[in-house]
Amino acid sequence: MITYAYAKGYYYTGDGTLMVRCRIPSIHGPMHQTNANGQRVRNYVTDNALPYYPALLMPHLPVDGEVVAVTSTDSGNANFLVLGTTGGQ
Repeated sequence: MITYAYAKGYYYTGDGTLMVRCRIPSIHGPMHQTNANGQRVRNYVTDNALPYYPALLMPHLPVDGEVVAVTSTDSGNANFLVLGTTGGQ
């Protein structure tokens, strides 16, 4: 299953693997902490606590807030792989 996430940062590991920090709205909460009514979102994960996921080779490095496509690597949806950028923000 492919879903979409917001890129929030990246780094390269020692072996050259690109790791992308992603905010998946259905898991980590929306891009911004307040909803339309100005209320706080209960299960919001802060940007600093978001996980990094391994990524495939991309034509460019993702910028903050860029939409990336991710897919689950197991049936429990605990591990994800970033497939690439979509060009959206």
